[in-house]
Amino acid sequence: MSPSRMRFAAGRIVRNEGHGEIFYRLEASLPEPVEFDPGQFAMVSGWPGNDPLLPRPLAIFRAGQGTKGKGTVEFVYKVVGRGTALLSGLHPGDPLSLTLPLGRGFDLGKDGRRYWLVGGGVGFATVFPAAAMLARRRAEYEMFLGSRTRDQLPPKEWTPGGSAAGRVHRCTEDGTAGSFGRVTDIVKERMAVLTEAEASRLTILACGPREMLKEIARAAASLGAGMQAALENHMACGFGVCWGCVVALREGEKTGYRRVCREGPVFDAREVVW
Repeated sequence: MSPSRMRFAAGRIVRNEGHGEIFYRLEASLPEPVEFDPGQFAMVSGWPGNDPLLPRPLAIFRAGQGTKGKGTVEFVYKVVGRGTALLSGLHPGDPLSLTLPLGRGFDLGKDGRRYWLVGGGVGFATVFPAAAMLARRRAEYEMFLGSRTRDQLPPKEWTPGGSAAGRVHRCTEDGTAGSFGRVTDIVKERMAVLTEAEASRLTILACGPREMLKEIARAAASLGAGMQAALENHMACGFGVCWGCVVALREGEKTGYRRVCREGPVFDAREVVW
């Protein structure tokens, strides 16, 4: 599937529901369907007035065909500041302004690869679309989902392929659900028992806190496994004009800078200066 070109769209909220007072799932109707690569995002706003002035970046969770040739798009988000707090107060029928799809998503084009998808915190909203695509392709994949407590894990009914035995590994830092501990440690323990051949065909797709990505990236590099990291840098414009979300990347013996919103948010983890 080729993603649509970036567009500005005037949508309308279909639902904006809270789940466990942690996550919200927002669905909006669009004038026409939009296609996206897993890992791409949208800049979203809908609150009245201009405070805050800038829209908020949200990973595209799902997009599809609506009625009468229209489209639908869904987002999962967590309230972390004023913008997302205002977003959570919007209701069905309210207008929504969107710019989408934006950025570069995950590269899932290689055959014969084994994939591990790692979501820390609300990072699951970025890797779940990749899981859905891999499931449609009948590719080999597992998911590792981590949070501080069970209330911060995504609902099981949202999890693509969650009914398959051994497919999804949940862990919490307080031990209230799944394995006890950080998702970083669970992934590293699994990596430690891989053979060289198994590691060579493994690609990790990850989104979450920077320290989580950093630890997993170093472990993957030491074993020769591939890793693509979706970064969550703060963004202002969302399409590369302001240069406010740059990340340092290795370019041979030098360091270069790239825009997370434009050249990312997904990068080869081996190139990121952690």
